[in-house]
Amino acid sequence: MLSKRLAAVAAMVRQGSRVADIGTDHAYLPVYLAENGTVPSAIASELRKGPCASAQKTVAAAGLADKIAVRLGDGLSSVSPDEVDDIVIAGMGGETVAAILAAAPWVRDGRLRLILQPMSKIEALHAFLMTGGFAIDEEITVRDGHDYVVLRAHFADLPPIDDPFLFWRGAFKVPDGRDYWQKTAAYLKVRAAHGEPQLADIADRLAAL
Repeated sequence: MLSKRLAAVAAMVRQGSRVADIGTDHAYLPVYLAENGTVPSAIASELRKGPCASAQKTVAAAGLADKIAVRLGDGLSSVSPDEVDDIVIAGMGGETVAAILAAAPWVRDGRLRLILQPMSKIEALHAFLMTGGFAIDEEITVRDGHDYVVLRAHFADLPPIDDPFLFWRGAFKVPDGRDYWQKTAAYLKVRAAHGEPQLADIADRLAAL
């Protein structure tokens, strides 16, 4: 059974899509998606040999070696554009997620969907997407011990948006995002009081949403 965090990620993967899970760890997500028939095939990619071996064991135990390819590689280097429709990058910092996407310009393809679950620096990932022409189709929070953000985006060749307030606001809908905005506002007020006064206005605007 998946954690609530990974279940929220899985729910954003499109039915019938070929998925790549970058930083797959034990490959629990691609195994779940293949077992329940969401995806016909998957790539489970890991940077290090240890987690890659763990993923191979999980896939073999599930009898899914014919559907899930476990690969060793840095970011999206182990994936070819014509192999996938949906790309999952979950459990990493927002800056790391942005760097992985930036290193693979082919993700700027409107047919692809990016399902992203940053653990920190969410504003940095928002900035990458919003300044890079991507559209954020859906963004939610899920409570699983902590509050986690999960979003789905695609390249839409939109005009760049360079607005620090929006980087912190994200694409949450009203009223769904209010709890997240209130917590973020409180966090930014602390930072504003400790040497980053430029964040005070953003905090006030978030608190007022």
